[in-house]
Amino acid sequence: MAERRMFDDVLQAYRLGEVDEEEAGARILELFYEGQEHFLLDMERERRLGFPEVVYAEGKLTGDLLDIVGRVLQSNGRAFIASLSPEGEQKLQETFHSHRIKTAGRVMVIGSDESAKEQLGTAGVITAGTSDVPFSEECALLLEELGVNVVRSYDSGVAGIHRPFMSLRRMKEANVLVVFAGMEGALPTVLASLTDMPVIAVPTPIGYGFGGQGEAALMTMLQSCSPGVTVVNIGNSVGAAAAAVRILRAIRRGQSQNG
Repeated sequence: MAERRMFDDVLQAYRLGEVDEEEAGARILELFYEGQEHFLLDMERERRLGFPEVVYAEGKLTGDLLDIVGRVLQSNGRAFIASLSPEGEQKLQETFHSHRIKTAGRVMVIGSDESAKEQLGTAGVITAGTSDVPFSEECALLLEELGVNVVRSYDSGVAGIHRPFMSLRRMKEANVLVVFAGMEGALPTVLASLTDMPVIAVPTPIGYGFGGQGEAALMTMLQSCSPGVTVVNIGNSVGAAAAAVRILRAIRRGQSQNG
C-alpha cells in the first residue's frame, strides 16, 4: 500500500538521521490528515474505527463543502455527507453527477461501491411512527453502505401495544436494534424489556407542545426502566449507525475468535 510505503520512508529517513524526531512525527501525521486553512480531514478514520468520517454539511460555505467532498472522494473513492440542506444537496448533485449518488433524508453517499463490502451482520431498524422514517432511512443508508444487512419495521409505536410485538417478530435475524421514536419516546424501553439484543435508542424531533422537538423523547429514553439501553442525541442517525457498527464488529470478532 502507498501509505505503508510512505510511512516506511519516513522511518527510514529518521533512522538515517536525515530528519529529526519532530520532523518525522510531523510527516507521519501528514499521512493521516489532509486539509486546508478551514478544515482538516481524517482520511484514515474508516480503517482505524470501522466507520468513516462523515462530512457535516450544515453551516459550511458551499465552496468548502464541495472542496471537502471532492478531496474525500479522491482519497477514499466514496464520501458520506450529513445534515444537508436542499440547496447543498442540489449543488452536490450538480457537481458530482458523474458519480454514483444515493440519498436518504438529509444524508448523501457519493462514490462507488464496486469493491466487495465486508459483511458485518444484521441490524433491525424500527420506528415508532411514520414521521420517524426519514431519520431511520438516514441510518439505514449508512449501515447498508458499510456492509450491514438492514431489516426494517416501521410505524411500530406503543399507541397500539400489539405493534412492538409484531415488529420484534420480524427481527429474528438481527444482532442489534436501532429504534427511532418521537413523542414520549417509549418504544425503545418496551423493546429492550422483551429482548436481549442491544438496543440503540434515537429520539426524533417529532411531537407537539412542551418537549415536542425531541426533548421529551430524549428524557424518557435516558430514564428508561429497561437497563442497558444506549441513547444518542436527538435525530442523531449518524451516531446511531456508528454505535451499531461498533457492536456488530465486536460480535464478529467474538465469533471469529471462538470459531
